[in-house]
Amino acid sequence: MRGFWSGAFVLPLAGGGEQEAHHSILHGVLLLLGPFKEMVPQPSRQPDLLLNTLFVLGVVFALVFVVVRRFQRIPTGSLQNLFEMVVEGLNDFFFNIVGERGKKYIPFFGSFFIYILLMNMLGLVPGFQAPTADLNTTLGFGLISVIAANLIGLREAGLKAYLKHFWGEPTWLGPLMCPLHIVGEFAKILSLTVRLFGNVFGEETVIFVLAGLSPVILLGSLEVPFIPLQLPMMLFAVFTGTVQALIFSVLSAVYTAQFLEEHHEEHH
Repeated sequence: MRGFWSGAFVLPLAGGGEQEAHHSILHGVLLLLGPFKEMVPQPSRQPDLLLNTLFVLGVVFALVFVVVRRFQRIPTGSLQNLFEMVVEGLNDFFFNIVGERGKKYIPFFGSFFIYILLMNMLGLVPGFQAPTADLNTTLGFGLISVIAANLIGLREAGLKAYLKHFWGEPTWLGPLMCPLHIVGEFAKILSLTVRLFGNVFGEETVIFVLAGLSPVILLGSLEVPFIPLQLPMMLFAVFTGTVQALIFSVLSAVYTAQFLEEHHEEHH
């Protein structure tokens, strides 16, 4: 898909057939593991999902290590200036959503944004794949987001107020409102999961199809020039990938802020 030129992904354009597994350049790591590679989860469509995910995590750790190792009280390097600008920008942005009571949880939402953004962008690098184009990844993020919002709400509001949130107002409508609130929490997980997966997977599919429309591939001859028809879509994917990462992290912050706001109103 985004990494179509080094993968083995096959997209049937005619009716019928199933999508075959496609691999990234990290697939060699699995081969080095020998018999132990079976211990690594390998989804059927994207066997290197875990490797690509860990690669992004490694990039994040490496960047943080470099910046912290050369940290200066008065920054002179462009990398530290960029790092501080991103951190301060995210802090100010999410503070406007969660307020003073949720300030200590801002690093969680900021990490969501950076991690998902890098995952989205990884698919634009030749030979790699975007982990967020797999439903396993986005489902995991959706579960973490909603469960974390509930745990934060339980911690900040207390058990009584937390249960009252689900029971709703007025009290006599509780038997009706409580099941609806519970279903709503599952709906949040589904919404976060499908939105992120659908957008990333969709744009990857478009990029793959556009790349296949190049004359060198349609004619099967290297004598004709390769025209990167997918390039405009790849540039657009940079924008949409950033937007999707922002939407996911903002919704996670909003879900948390709902618990914090109700707890705040209850004490005033």
